Amino acid sequence: MRDITRTSRRTYPVTIRVKDSKGLLVTGLHTGTVGFSVTVSDRDPEPDVNEYEDIVEISFHTQTGRIFLIEWGGEGFHKLPDLSSGPGWYRLRYHAVHMDRATESDCSTDAVIDRYLLQIWPQDESIPQVVKSTSRTLTYWRNVK
Repeated sequence: MRDITRTSRRTYPVTIRVKDSKGLLVTGLHTGTVGFSVTVSDRDPEPDVNEYEDIVEISFHTQTGRIFLIEWGGEGFHKLPDLSSGPGWYRLRYHAVHMDRATESDCSTDAVIDRYLLQIWPQDESIPQVVKSTSRTLTYWRNVK
C-alpha cells in the first residue's frame, strides 16, 4: 500500500490517521470527555456542512472489517461498530465543532465543549480531502510538518 500522505502533505488532514485498523483522531480538548458519534453506512452519507465547522476525510484499508480508535499516547482504545462490507477500502469523514473553544479551555469542567461525528462507508481509495475548514485548530494541524 502506498502512502498517499507523502505526495499531498500540505493538504492531508493531520487530524485523522488510520493504520492497521487503528485510528487516531485529534480533538480540541487536551484532557477530558468530548461529544462523539459514529455512523457506519453502506454508501456516502454526505457531510453535515451546516452543523460542523471542520470536516476532513481520508481513505483507509482494513483486512479485518473492523476499526478501533486509539487514545492519545496509546493509553486505551475503543472498538467501533463492525464495518458494513467487511475487509477492504473505506472512507472516513471526521466532523468537528467547537475545537477552538475546547483548545482554549482549562479542562477543569465536566461539560462537553467540542463535538465530533465520524462517518465511515465502503469506497475505493481516493486522495485525502479537507471538505470544510474554519477553525484555528484545524488550520494549525494542517500546517504541521
